[in-house]
Amino acid sequence: MGIRRRLQWVLIIVLICLLGLSILVSTRISTVSANGRTITAEVQPSVAAANDVTANILEIEFTASRFALDGSAQDRADNKTADVATRRALSTLTSASSGDVATNSASKTATNDYDQWYTTVIAPLLDAKTLTDRRSARDIQTTPASIALTDTLRSDLTRLQSNLYTWRDAETASTRTSLEILRIALITSLIIIVLLVFVLWWGLRRWVTQPLIDIAADLREVTHGELKHRIQSTGPAEIAQTAQDAEAMRQRLVNEIDEAVAAREALDQRGPVVAALRRELQSRVNASTLTIPGLETAGLLLPAEGVLAGDWFSTLVLADGRLAVVMVDVSGHGPLAGLIALKLKYAMTACLEAGGSPRAVLEAGAHVLSGESERFATAVVITMTGSGEVAWANAGHVEPLIIDRHTVTQRLTKTGPILSALGGQWSMDKTRLPSDSLLLITSDGLSESRDIDNVELSDAWSDETFAELTANKDSVRGSIESLAAAARERAGRWRIDDLTIVGIRRS
Repeated sequence: MGIRRRLQWVLIIVLICLLGLSILVSTRISTVSANGRTITAEVQPSVAAANDVTANILEIEFTASRFALDGSAQDRADNKTADVATRRALSTLTSASSGDVATNSASKTATNDYDQWYTTVIAPLLDAKTLTDRRSARDIQTTPASIALTDTLRSDLTRLQSNLYTWRDAETASTRTSLEILRIALITSLIIIVLLVFVLWWGLRRWVTQPLIDIAADLREVTHGELKHRIQSTGPAEIAQTAQDAEAMRQRLVNEIDEAVAAREALDQRGPVVAALRRELQSRVNASTLTIPGLETAGLLLPAEGVLAGDWFSTLVLADGRLAVVMVDVSGHGPLAGLIALKLKYAMTACLEAGGSPRAVLEAGAHVLSGESERFATAVVITMTGSGEVAWANAGHVEPLIIDRHTVTQRLTKTGPILSALGGQWSMDKTRLPSDSLLLITSDGLSESRDIDNVELSDAWSDETFAELTANKDSVRGSIESLAAAARERAGRWRIDDLTIVGIRRS
């Protein structure tokens, strides 16, 4: 099962859980909102109205008793006002309590009993004109029937209050329960989200990271020369397919290497001298280099296809501890160019090992070519100390570059003509390689490579391009390989000339 399918199943399960929780949360929120509206719009107004009814009935009884004693018109008016307020409160109570059957029924009963009580017990007293009539009305209030009406009304009010409290407690309990469920749902959602993050982390590690680590380990084995090491197909379908493609590439490389070995053996059998020259001048692609403390070096030599050319470079550690680098490009191709390049290599490296300066090394090379009227060569000789002191002599060679992480800061310019039978004079210049800067030495196989529009690389790339391609790499080798790879990508034709690159970085 592929990564996409596995992630889809995980997301489907999580979405189902979250959908269920969302429905539960929405339901609980609706319940809480409904309970809040009921308490605000019905319960609280009903409680307030019931309190008003109780207070107004007490006012009615008090003003009626005082009117029976003094017959005050003010008491009669206050009583009438309290009666109107009581009837209004009972009406409000009946309307507001429609959401609770028991409270609404008790409200209607209290309304009917109040009307009967007020008409039978209170109204005759207020209608009395004389003291005698008031006394008669007071006597009516003390009859068993009147007392029964009063007790019934008080019982109605007690039952109404009880129903109101029960209603209020029920709504409050429902709200509390919904809030608790909502809290649990939110906590559960948080737990699900945390679990989702953990599952995704675990899944990515198991399905992506670990298979990639295993494939990378196999690839490192292959890149370190273990070409027979098989790249295992592991992980989900997408990554396993990548591993299979890498394995197919490894098998193809092995086959091509076998063919190259066979071709080289055939060349050895047909032209042992030419093969020997090639081995002497052109080592393996990732050419080995020497170095000294404070400097990191790397070399890359890509010979032209199907020809023996005269490019070569050497790194030497001199007797005084300096590092020396020589790069030479002999004109032409074939065995004769190779023989001249070999003579130059022996003469120039011998001069260096004997303590010669870069200028003296170029003079030794010019002496080799003094009798070769049809051959010439470009060369650059550089000596360096671990602290970055640089001395150089350049005989018409591509100018080496000093590059920091942003641009080219200096070019090691030509100090004399090319090496040829015409001779010449060369000077020697000095500079300093700053810390963490790269000294890049190349042959014209790089600068003169052309794209499909026949534009040379030296015209197309800016100083910043060189800096970008060589910066932020783990090693000097990584920097020069990045440069060569970028040049290969833009080239319309590749390896029509030898390409040699040497990089030196001061730590």
